[in-house]
Amino acid sequence: MKFTLIFSLALSTILPLISPISAADSPVASAPVELTGTQGKFDFIKVDPTRHRLLACHTQNGSLDIIDVTTSMLIKSVPTGAAQGVAIDDKNGRYFVSCSKPPKLVIVDTTTLEVTGEVPLPAPADLVAYRPESNRVFVCNDTKPELWVIDPEAKTILMTLTMPGGGMEDLSFDGQDAYFFQNLKDVSELAKVDPKDGKVLATWPTAPAEKPHGLAMIPGTDSILIVGGTGKLSLLSLTTGKVLGTADISPKVDEIAYDPGLQRVYCASGLGTISVVSLDHNTLTPQAPLTSSPGTHSIAVDPQTHTVWIVFAKDGKAYVQSYVAK
Repeated sequence: MKFTLIFSLALSTILPLISPISAADSPVASAPVELTGTQGKFDFIKVDPTRHRLLACHTQNGSLDIIDVTTSMLIKSVPTGAAQGVAIDDKNGRYFVSCSKPPKLVIVDTTTLEVTGEVPLPAPADLVAYRPESNRVFVCNDTKPELWVIDPEAKTILMTLTMPGGGMEDLSFDGQDAYFFQNLKDVSELAKVDPKDGKVLATWPTAPAEKPHGLAMIPGTDSILIVGGTGKLSLLSLTTGKVLGTADISPKVDEIAYDPGLQRVYCASGLGTISVVSLDHNTLTPQAPLTSSPGTHSIAVDPQTHTVWIVFAKDGKAYVQSYVAK
């Protein structure tokens, strides 16, 4: 009886500590919510944790869709043109939206959700990143390996950076905003670039993650996750370029999202699967996948709630869906 009592007391003490982690290990899919009044496919999406929003680049709808992450409801569909990527300027309250048609960078006020400026571009744009340290926006040219460095105050292109190889995909700054890193799909490499003068400091193979698409920085470390379109995930050192770990995932993955709190990366495959991989130091371990709608390749995770978000088009309609830790 004494042993049973002690065991019960111990179990009651431990369970509250275990339950949230176990629940987070298996997020539950909520019902898709239609984004009424919109249609067509999406490109990259991003969570704005400060304002509790999901920012969805609704390419075929010609808009940046602002979604409330507490209700999954559309706040506003901001007309921008064919949106491909979005970057957040928290300090000055701006969203930067890169558009392929017409080619331009669109500036959206985070409070009024109105367009406050545009920068015409010489060719269709793809993804975008913002460097707060210098107040500069970096936009990928979707037609050849170069980036435009933009002054959002003067609304002008300051310089054009030429990248090696071709087929540029995702890009991001490191935690100190000292360097940016660019995936080069055609040559399966990651480029390390000094943003001050545009000099390419190094290029590293991303193999076995061939034809790299999405990437994600690992906060507090010198490593980065790179996803290949052929079903491989690589963890690279940002100092040496050495591959530290790999994992098998679903092929046809575009965007990935990393949850630093749970040390887990979510990889959205157009085959209707979200591959889930946990990270423990330099070890990547595949977990049970999640099911999504076929064609889905846009994904984001809320670092505050650990909710995973996707957007997709089906039968001419557009939807948002969340996977919630219960």
